[in-house]
Amino acid sequence: MKILNIIKLKLILVLNLISLSSFPQEGNSLEKIKNSKVIKVCTAGGFIPFSVNTKEGWVGFDIDMVKGYAEYLNAKLEVIDYHFDGIIPALNTKKCDLIASGMTITADRKKSVLFSEPYFKDGLSYLYRKNNVKFEKIKDISMLNDEQYKIGVRVGYTSDFYVTKNLSKAKILKFNETSDIINALRNNKIDAIVTDTNNTKILQKKFDDIFEYKNTNIQNEYFGVAVRLKDDELLHSFNEYLNYWKKSGQYEKDYEKNFISLTKNK
Repeated sequence: MKILNIIKLKLILVLNLISLSSFPQEGNSLEKIKNSKVIKVCTAGGFIPFSVNTKEGWVGFDIDMVKGYAEYLNAKLEVIDYHFDGIIPALNTKKCDLIASGMTITADRKKSVLFSEPYFKDGLSYLYRKNNVKFEKIKDISMLNDEQYKIGVRVGYTSDFYVTKNLSKAKILKFNETSDIINALRNNKIDAIVTDTNNTKILQKKFDDIFEYKNTNIQNEYFGVAVRLKDDELLHSFNEYLNYWKKSGQYEKDYEKNFISLTKNK
């Protein structure tokens, strides 16, 4: 009986070793990517000019960045679209390997994910209709903290958190899609949109006969790519790529393509 039990124990140990060697372990996403030659990236589409899903496919600054990283790893890129408020849960339930979605690095988010080195600096601004006379007297965003104003934000963005905390007296309307929030502003359903400064500039240029914008005093937010808390190897690899991307001159080319050309006066 003792010999039989020893044999059973050895068999269990062998099966466990086979199981461990057959499947990528927690925190070993980089090895999985290299073996499968596929990298899955979660993003929230419609965030101009970072990630937009067009008829021709995905475009934007973040998309160019992760396309470059996929090439760096000799892997195929697969982009998966999520609403922004569900993007961290999607990462942590392994629907993707990393998040590239104009995500601001915050202390609260660091409890759930690891962030790369910052790759972009942004801020908060507010967009409003040129014919809205109420904004002639608005000198600071704090003046919108009044029940007479309807403020639009995209769910889960830092602008959402900022407005909820600082403009609580205003009526806050939350949207998942950029197209919906723009249409709401155009059709007088909201008075202003609070969003990222670079996004605001591009939207204002696109609708320069309709919209105007003002900056807030918050202009020191930094974007990072997010990975799961135990994926430090993947994080190290991506940070190495970031350094390469910037030193190679490709960062400037991608920036010119996605920002400068879109904000130049016509």
